[in-house]
Amino acid sequence: MQMKEHILDTPPLKRHVVFNPEVAAAFLQLVVPSVKMALSSALRHRCGFFGLLSQMSSSVSHGRVSTVLLSQMRNNSTSPKIKVDLNQSTGVAVLSMQSPPVNSLSLDFLTELCISLEKLEMDRACRGVIITSSQPKVFSAGLDILEMYGKSPERCGEFWRAVQEMWLKMYGSNMVTIAAISGSSPAGGCLMSMTCDYRIMADNPRYTIGLNETLLGIVAPFWFKDTMVNTVGHRTTELALELGLLYSPEEALKIGLVDQVVPQEQLLATATETMTKWLAIPDHARQITKSMMRKPTIDKLTSNREADIKNFVSFITKDSIQKSLHMYLEMLKKRKA
Repeated sequence: MQMKEHILDTPPLKRHVVFNPEVAAAFLQLVVPSVKMALSSALRHRCGFFGLLSQMSSSVSHGRVSTVLLSQMRNNSTSPKIKVDLNQSTGVAVLSMQSPPVNSLSLDFLTELCISLEKLEMDRACRGVIITSSQPKVFSAGLDILEMYGKSPERCGEFWRAVQEMWLKMYGSNMVTIAAISGSSPAGGCLMSMTCDYRIMADNPRYTIGLNETLLGIVAPFWFKDTMVNTVGHRTTELALELGLLYSPEEALKIGLVDQVVPQEQLLATATETMTKWLAIPDHARQITKSMMRKPTIDKLTSNREADIKNFVSFITKDSIQKSLHMYLEMLKKRKA
């Protein structure tokens, strides 16, 4: 039972395209601005990574990528917003979000994140990934408000498809995924952490986590809700979503939103130790069990993706919602001032 079939709709490769994950990674590392646009387009139009390679093959000459670069790419991959370090000996990657100031989930950020995750998914040497943040005091502040304010319906639809894609990749991953939550994680940041198999949060009473969309006048979609129900139960989710609650690390631990709370300086070490325990389980048994638990939730979105996008666009472009977003942005400006 393969979970990847629930993640991407990828067309077959053209006959002249020979797929090689390392060459693909090298291509991504060398992208020029025009190819970056192709990356975003590939994700937004659901052609996925294979479709992207097919597009690139038609516009790139038959040159060869140096073996030196391939060797470097095999262990480390760096992009402006995402940094991935894969330990070949342990099979564990550390994916660090590094998009200042707060790792907002913009369209560009989501595109890079999805590409990084898919590269790891295809790498047989990688069995688990620890997702964390290199930004101080924040894991991720969630969806980028600027992607939803003052944008055309078409742009909003492209953005929402990317959010869906991120969730599908993370929630349906065959890898062991551990969130090392190094700071506050509201809204979309909370969603990201809930997609992981295990969540460890730094012990700081100033940090908060939760789906607080209602505070902005936004309604969390059904798959946000379903993810939280699967994590903390129906009644706790009902209260959390209706009131837009944000929890401290200790409160989050109490309701099961996170699995462990540790001192900040022990966060990555604890995540690494926990990963070892998870990797002691045979992959096939763990993957099948994970699919059995999560497949109904994944299928619910995959069978309703287009309708979900239409609902989001219709909702977010309403004048009343745009006014709420405007007020929130003005409040942020005043805080900065």
